[in-house]
Amino acid sequence: MYARIINITAQSETQLTMWQEMFKNIGSKNLTELGAIQITLTKISPNKAVLVNIYKDKNTAVKVFQNTKDKVSELSKLLKMEINEGEVVFSQNLLTQE
Repeated sequence: MYARIINITAQSETQLTMWQEMFKNIGSKNLTELGAIQITLTKISPNKAVLVNIYKDKNTAVKVFQNTKDKVSELSKLLKMEINEGEVVFSQNLLTQE
């Protein structure tokens, strides 16, 4: 698996909330249609969030990024985004554990 982690900083709590709602209703659906297998959005302060997208492999992550880079570029004019990515070396949660 391969992860793309995006640290997001908005200018205000309202701006972050507006982006979150748009992402939940539109952006997340686009990512799953393109190949994301897990998406987690965590609010870490009133105007900051961390978005973790998991893909089956690096090729899928690159394909998704190529399909969304214009939207990401547009959003980066409104929100500060720091993007990191890499191989998932361990993942466990109660939803998948038997």
